[in-house]
Amino acid sequence: MMKKYLPTISVMLLIVTLLTLVYHPTLGSALGMLSLLFTLALSTYTIYEKHKGTENPRPKILKEVSVMVLTLLIIIFLGGLAAMLTNFYISLSFGVVVGLVSAIAASFAVGYLVRKGMMRFAR
Repeated sequence: MMKKYLPTISVMLLIVTLLTLVYHPTLGSALGMLSLLFTLALSTYTIYEKHKGTENPRPKILKEVSVMVLTLLIIIFLGGLAAMLTNFYISLSFGVVVGLVSAIAASFAVGYLVRKGMMRFAR
């Protein structure tokens, strides 16, 4: 039942985070952390539900959650690095937007690479 609302929740979190950056920049980091933790919890729940009835579910769940956490760490690092460089060379307010956009772009790129790597690893 909850799976059909996950894309809507993710898009709404992204829109709220972008609006918060425009209207209340001081709340942006808190809301970003909250949305990151919420997305992590939803993803973990989805992985658990996917492997709940299978044979030997614990190693499968552990593998997928560890890959997801590693992917998130890479995304956070790349987004923070892009924001830091933009803050240093251009301006502070523009660096927040660049950090968010680069983190989104890095999430798609790293997610794609992890998926391709997991497909090869699963064979």
